[in-house]
Amino acid sequence: MAKSLIYVVDPMCSWCWGFSPVIEEILRRYRDQVTIEVLLGGLRPGNTERFDERKRAYILSHWHAVHERTGQPFNFNFHPEPSFIYDTEPSSRAMIVVRQLAQDREFVFLKSVQEAFYVKHMDVTHEEILADLAGSQGIDRDRFLKVFNDSAIKQSVWQEFDRARQLGVSGFPALLGQNGTDRIRFTQGYQPTGVLIPIIDEWLVGPSSGFSSSSIV
Repeated sequence: MAKSLIYVVDPMCSWCWGFSPVIEEILRRYRDQVTIEVLLGGLRPGNTERFDERKRAYILSHWHAVHERTGQPFNFNFHPEPSFIYDTEPSSRAMIVVRQLAQDREFVFLKSVQEAFYVKHMDVTHEEILADLAGSQGIDRDRFLKVFNDSAIKQSVWQEFDRARQLGVSGFPALLGQNGTDRIRFTQGYQPTGVLIPIIDEWLVGPSSGFSSSSIV
């Protein structure tokens, strides 16, 4: 069975935004060699807590840490509407919709959601904004909304969260390698390309039984 990479991500995870240039480089290098699958991990799905000043300060501290480590742009003037709830289920569900309607746009849509939230301060928990972002990727807006609100899609996203947990992933981003029934974890958390590329290269060229576990991040 062919080897594949599994990228476990949440669109509203700041470290995943920091990892965006890394996964883009991985796509550039390996998409013609292996299947690269997106798996939605579920950072705060179904969250119902109001976003107060304490939570804002906590979130911004993470954003600063990600920016300092990765150089990814953030707009730190983050003052969401009082009604804002940091629920990551809608943006994750939107990813599944795009995967169904235009799978080749999946990674591009992910980046557009991340930029909308972290740089433009758009509330990507709202289906209308997600539909606009999908529309900007050439996806029919009305069709997107119809699929987005389908009960089967709502069930699918929670099944995907469960799968991530079953794979033992508890933090994002995570990058896994799979070869048949064998699975390894290259990273759980941010790592730069300089760390990950040599490990992935070794795994790809080596025999399925000969990969050293000491190489796993």
